Amino acid sequence: MIKRFSEYKVTDRRVAEVYKDIVLSARMSNHNNFLKLLGCCLEFPFPVLVFENAEHGFLNHRGGVTVNGHESLLPLSLRLKIGKEVATALAYLHMAFPKIIIYRDVKPMHVFLDKNWTAKLSDLSFSISLDEGKSQIEAEDVLGTYGYLDPLYFATRLVTEYTDVYSFGVFLMVVMTGRSVYFTGSDGYPLGILGYVKGLYENGNLSEVICPMMMKDITNAQRLQVEASVLLALRCCEERDDDRPKMIHVAKELKRIEHHC
Repeated sequence: MIKRFSEYKVTDRRVAEVYKDIVLSARMSNHNNFLKLLGCCLEFPFPVLVFENAEHGFLNHRGGVTVNGHESLLPLSLRLKIGKEVATALAYLHMAFPKIIIYRDVKPMHVFLDKNWTAKLSDLSFSISLDEGKSQIEAEDVLGTYGYLDPLYFATRLVTEYTDVYSFGVFLMVVMTGRSVYFTGSDGYPLGILGYVKGLYENGNLSEVICPMMMKDITNAQRLQVEASVLLALRCCEERDDDRPKMIHVAKELKRIEHHC
């Protein structure tokens, strides 16, 4: 797959982000849950990157895939697997290097699927490294995608590993429910996925998060898997970062849900 950056604005900062994507993608190439960088061509205003082919494309805004212009919902087992694999990739960024790397832009559109439906996280251009031994850094600008952004980071410009945990929580809700991060409710009013899920949980109606398309052939065990995953996602989105789990614990919990629920 070829990745070309828009040449609309060639600013120093954008150039730096593109080179960051190259450097970090190269460092992640040995990890199964990152899109593998094969090479790049420097004969353009921005480098053109060559990645491994991801036969099934990338996740759309509802955590499904689009095939020949038609949206296709993924089976529950695959959604869980994708959630677990993206959590594993983020935990690797947070733990594998002397300096913690914060991804900063977790969303479905950055997750590719190869021929075996293995999830591959891509686009590390917004990532930021913390100083060694430090748990936070003040960012010059708030980067990320509206709806997935941690409100704490938005308010303080402080980036921590919990910035990714929050975004992942929203991502997991989108993938598990098959709903967009913002959608129109039954009464015609716009809803945010987090407020919607939280409302169902507080009213004891958590099973309603399962989209009607999936409800037809869902087993009791699968219903429990959805509910456990969504509860974990809510914990990731707690207001105080102290109340959120670390990504490694999220990945382990998703693995447990996948095999034991």
